[in-house]
Amino acid sequence: MLVGDATKARNDNHERLPVAFRAAGWQVRVADHDHLEIRAGTLCLDETPLQSFDLIWPLGFGRLITWLDRMQMLSSLPARQFVVSPGALIWLHGKHRWHSLMPETHISSNPRRLHEVVTSGGDWVLKPPAGSYGRDVRIVKNGAIGPEDVQAHLRASGDGYLMAQRFLPGVADGEQRTLVAGSRIIATYTRLPGDGPTSNLAAGGRPAKGTLSERQRAVVEPLAGELADLGVGFAAIDLVGEQLMEVNVANPGGLGTLAELESGDHAAAVVTAILRWQAGR
Repeated sequence: MLVGDATKARNDNHERLPVAFRAAGWQVRVADHDHLEIRAGTLCLDETPLQSFDLIWPLGFGRLITWLDRMQMLSSLPARQFVVSPGALIWLHGKHRWHSLMPETHISSNPRRLHEVVTSGGDWVLKPPAGSYGRDVRIVKNGAIGPEDVQAHLRASGDGYLMAQRFLPGVADGEQRTLVAGSRIIATYTRLPGDGPTSNLAAGGRPAKGTLSERQRAVVEPLAGELADLGVGFAAIDLVGEQLMEVNVANPGGLGTLAELESGDHAAAVVTAILRWQAGR
């Protein structure tokens, strides 16, 4: 497994998952993302050729400045060697691909266009499409925002793209996070909003036990299968009601939260589902 600085980790996947793999009889090596290197044409983790590993799992993105180089290096290996493939990390992280399942969504780097959207009527949410942990999320009520404020929010989030998305009042009742592995549903819990604009636990949200309704399951199950087909062995799918909010393929939290809510560890179920999926690839 490749992980970044563990002291800055927002969840404990880098601890739980190696334990679960070892319990399943696997030898596991955990190393920093930046230990990847090419030695005389051979892609290595320190001195060990990566071709000698049966499975490779990049947890998170590591340092931004080395990310693209690492993705290009890892892409030289077969996608089936990964729990989450480099291609999936590049193309599927963020909120772009499945916007047809989301509330009305607009994505732009043009502050004038964004201002037109969020002042067109109703309540909107402004957020970075590839952001995480609830950072830089702002709710705009009844168009109460000036063009200069949109420009400032765009600049504060990195001068990239912003997503303007219809606000769903149902978020007050919580957001359902479902962990999926190898196309299988592992478990679901509810993320209740805190004092801020988001139910993300890293931004003050509160966890509670949760289940999927039949209509929610009808959204999650096909999406879990599609993710597996696209090279994603582990992900989190977030819903408000029956509408998709996000798919997290990089390093979604939830295992630690589920362990606290249910007094059980789902990491073993994740590993079992991944290994079954891997065997059938």
